[in-house]
Amino acid sequence: MTQPPEAVPEPAGGVNEITVAVAVSDDDQVTGGDRQTGRRVQRTVNFDQDVLERARAAATYLAAYEAEAGVRSLADIVNPAVEAYVAELERRYNGGAAFRPVFRMPPGRPARRA
Repeated sequence: MTQPPEAVPEPAGGVNEITVAVAVSDDDQVTGGDRQTGRRVQRTVNFDQDVLERARAAATYLAAYEAEAGVRSLADIVNPAVEAYVAELERRYNGGAAFRPVFRMPPGRPARRA
């Protein structure tokens, strides 16, 4: 059996960042609402290192050896996972409807509520 290609290791230390292409609406600053499929925009997202390493390994292996999986890149794993989780959050916290569009997210983490 052929072995999958070796992944190039990331430099040690800190949080890994990866830029992910995601589908967006006509105005790439707006979230929610109608969107055009196939249009993508780059955003930087922080991942836990072990999650990123597993996802990269899966994407690399599946792209090379399992074409029927339909995974050709990391984005083919990330986009459906994020879409499914957002749909779950909409169902759980917003009656199944899309959340109100946001034009710009505030920088940093929100303050913890007591």
